[in-house]
Amino acid sequence: MGQSKRALTITHVGDPPALTDGDILGPAVAAEKKFGYTALTPATGTTIRRLASLAPRTLAVMHGSSYSGAAAPALESLAGFYDDLLRQGAAGKPDVA
Repeated sequence: MGQSKRALTITHVGDPPALTDGDILGPAVAAEKKFGYTALTPATGTTIRRLASLAPRTLAVMHGSSYSGAAAPALESLAGFYDDLLRQGAAGKPDVA
């Protein structure tokens, strides 16, 4: 039997091509700063890192290009972004504007 496929979902906006092997972190961070759609908890970064440990090769992106390639580094960076955002919010200084 072949290798199982893993798909994860993040969001960005715009009208890009359906599939990319380029940057998806920048657009995801921009969407979060614009909409603030993620319900952050102390487990958000940890959960995304657990997903990154699965070494996904495909990310389904809402309203943007899906990603094909080694996705773990982008997920690790996204987890760090959410950790920072949570710390800022806890300090009363959320950077989502």
